[in-house]
Amino acid sequence: MAELKALEGEKWLSQERADQIRAIVADVVADADARASLRQDAMTAGWNDGFFLASPDGRFKLQVGGLIQPRFMWSHVRANQSDPTSPSQAVTPYPIPDQVENNYGFDSNYNELIFKGHVFSPAVEFMVRTNVDLNNSYSVAGTPTSPNALTGPSNSGDMYLLDAWVRIAFADEWSFRFGQYRSPYAREQLVVEANQMAVSRSTVVRNFGQWYTQGIELQWQGDDVRWNLSVDSGGSANFAGTELRLSSNSSLDQPWWVQSSSYSITTRLEWKPYGAWRDFNSFTSPMGEQQGLLLGLAFHTQGTSPDESVSTSGNNGLPQNYVDSVTGDVQWNLGGASVFASAFWNYIDSNTTFFNAFNTPSPVDPNASNTFAYGFTIQPAIYVAPKWEWYTRYEYGYVQFGDVTGINNLGQPASGIQFQNPYNVITTGFNWYIDGQDLKWTIDFGYAITDVNFAWQNLPAGWRISATDQFVMRTQLQLVF
Repeated sequence: MAELKALEGEKWLSQERADQIRAIVADVVADADARASLRQDAMTAGWNDGFFLASPDGRFKLQVGGLIQPRFMWSHVRANQSDPTSPSQAVTPYPIPDQVENNYGFDSNYNELIFKGHVFSPAVEFMVRTNVDLNNSYSVAGTPTSPNALTGPSNSGDMYLLDAWVRIAFADEWSFRFGQYRSPYAREQLVVEANQMAVSRSTVVRNFGQWYTQGIELQWQGDDVRWNLSVDSGGSANFAGTELRLSSNSSLDQPWWVQSSSYSITTRLEWKPYGAWRDFNSFTSPMGEQQGLLLGLAFHTQGTSPDESVSTSGNNGLPQNYVDSVTGDVQWNLGGASVFASAFWNYIDSNTTFFNAFNTPSPVDPNASNTFAYGFTIQPAIYVAPKWEWYTRYEYGYVQFGDVTGINNLGQPASGIQFQNPYNVITTGFNWYIDGQDLKWTIDFGYAITDVNFAWQNLPAGWRISATDQFVMRTQLQLVF
């Protein structure tokens, strides 16, 4: 009997201890909650497609991320390039500044830091995106005997601003954006670097896309239609390449007093018959993803008044340049395959043209008159395994000058810009999605069917000026964090 009483006593004591422990834990948790509720800086943090900090009430959120794209490039041109110092041996009427048969090396084209989120409410969004520049200053004024003429003043390692804007949604479907942003024009440029298909964007969109601008943009987005209207400082001026400026310079990172556009308006209309908007943030359509179709049409018009910022001699009184541009594009997602295509048409009434020698533009007079620039790209892709995708891209471009008198007056090498074959390049390669777009390996091979003229030189993409066809191999590892 005594033993039974002892056992009952121990059982009662164990139950009492458990109840006391539960009470203590409940008090500690309640005290912690009370202390957290009294702190104004109570935050949540974690990972959701990027690192983030957020307030518990959801009014404030900061996402921090970045992009790293180390790569290896190899470029091969024929050994029998033209020699402008010996006219009898010349293959082309323009000099070839770089006649190294095989050129190769490592670099990192995009090294971005990204800060985005919202303040006060999800209706007030912001983004700041920066990139670290390569030493890409060069001039086409070199000759085979002066190979160093390919490089100008170094800007290696400079950090510059890409995006810097605030978007405010003032109704369910309406919002406006103010700051520096990608012009709502070419879809290939609107898709961010991390979500591209190939190692580099096409040269056609480099020349004809409007890239970044500064201004104010109105957006209306419904279930199946999206419309943007931008009043801004103008787009890029690469219609005939980076050396011959048929209109103003790009307004990217430019202060107000050196921007030369008298007016610039860009509008884009998109229609999505089926699919989700988020499915078109990239060009790929993984296996098992829903199908979708997106069609886009955009128009850009711009007038530019050259100012003293581009010439030490002063340009007051020089006539304006006028640009009218149209582009159309389509993307068809098939769930395991995709097709993207785009076309461009540009009319440039260039009354004052500038030739860029070592990044010092000088005016050309008389002008290039009525110039037409047009081209297109087509890019099909198919998954050959759940994480392996094969793609091919063909691009075509041509610039038809109305008057080359002023260009010819500059002599070589500027006068060589007018002599060109159509730009014909085909690229094919593979994407290995190790962890989606966040960790991806890309390798592709490009072939320039015809020679690459001054207007189409694109060194960041691997394409050098050549008198013959050429080959390019590129491989890149992408990390998004």
